[in-house]
Amino acid sequence: MPLTDAAIRRARPAEKPVRMFDGGGLYIEISPAGGKLWRFKYRFGGKEKRLALGAYPVVPLSGYRDETHGTWIQGARELRDEARRLLAGGIDPARVRRDRKSAARTTSSRAKRDESLETASWGSRIPGRREQRELKEEVLYETAARWFNEHGYHGTSLSDLAKELGITKAALYNYVSSKRELLYTMHLRSLQAAHAARDDAAVQSTGLGKVRRMIFNYVAAFTASPTVTFILLEDGALAPEQAEEILTQRRALDHEFRSWIAEGIGDGSILPCDPRLASLLITGGLAWVTKWYDPKGGWMGERVAEAISTLYAEMLAGQRGAAGPTTDTARLR
Repeated sequence: MPLTDAAIRRARPAEKPVRMFDGGGLYIEISPAGGKLWRFKYRFGGKEKRLALGAYPVVPLSGYRDETHGTWIQGARELRDEARRLLAGGIDPARVRRDRKSAARTTSSRAKRDESLETASWGSRIPGRREQRELKEEVLYETAARWFNEHGYHGTSLSDLAKELGITKAALYNYVSSKRELLYTMHLRSLQAAHAARDDAAVQSTGLGKVRRMIFNYVAAFTASPTVTFILLEDGALAPEQAEEILTQRRALDHEFRSWIAEGIGDGSILPCDPRLASLLITGGLAWVTKWYDPKGGWMGERVAEAISTLYAEMLAGQRGAAGPTTDTARLR
């Protein structure tokens, strides 16, 4: 029987991973910490293989069009269907995934820096103009996220971004009107991921469960895509009305997170503490993960999310194992 969003949201973790199948090799695996991870099971070259498709709800069950930006958000079913089409053509989807990630990290050579967007490093990765534009925008956002986090808003220029992308600054204006609008859009994308993480965590039955799921979802989201990473809001970076909009949404999320800690204190799942102080400690720690996490390193984002959510949950609960089975964090060192 095909999955539904309601069934996925209601699903609860157990001592061992739980799998819920949608059909065609697609299933969602619920970890002991409560993370919900999409997998595609298939056979290639006589061997059974599995392809990671991302974490729910950042990757939804089915695709939809984002009302804010008008972009298409691809769902797990679309990713499964794309993988099945590759298999039908004799291509291993895992190999295609590795090649795409490698291509996204590759910096264009100096000889290409004066070419137009259509022939520069962004071009010809996938067929279709609409798909090419979406991929180019994603590479732009990834590059900008890294520069903003490493150098700050005022230490980053559109010329810096254009130079790294291997295009002219004039060509970059086909995709963004100004550095400020680029930063504003990235803040909105980050908030969108945070709201999705919150909505999924809110169905947990205890305050500790909600806090732990929220941490897992958020870390899984920004380790999967640097475009949803937390970006510091520097003075003068945004227009006053833009800054107020972002701060208002952040305050609302922080208030709800603190309320979950208070709820956990009330239901006994969290030790008595100052909810505001605990919230600041956790969110401050999560912000720094973006500084040291390296997607090219040996730590998979989902394992990092599992380990971090477990460590914070045990800290809040006051004893090891109180939050359920844990990831072997020793192997992360």
